[in-house]
Amino acid sequence: LRAADAFHAQFNRWPGTMDDDVEADVPLLKQCLGNVLGELRAHTTAPLAVKDDVVFEVCRYGGGEIHTVASVVGGVGAQEAIKVITGQFVPLNNTFVYKGLNGTGLTAEF
Repeated sequence: LRAADAFHAQFNRWPGTMDDDVEADVPLLKQCLGNVLGELRAHTTAPLAVKDDVVFEVCRYGGGEIHTVASVVGGVGAQEAIKVITGQFVPLNNTFVYKGLNGTGLTAEF
């Protein structure tokens, strides 16, 4: 996503916004991704790699937004904030993971 943001900053549009741009934007996004990974490598020793399929999917996605996932996660966040502020009920413990493919949620304690 940082590479997509860098692409937007450089070209003033999201990668793959138009259907005709998807194939042409893949190499440009890879270049932006290389720059972002280069910056991240300066701060970590972990190996950083991204598959070409992922880059293509980001271009095919075209800067779209998944409104349903954003609304569910925002609603859960708001509900938890209200629990903390009012002191009623018990907030979620540690991590909440939402799987948008089938609409399920999971709380995990690490």
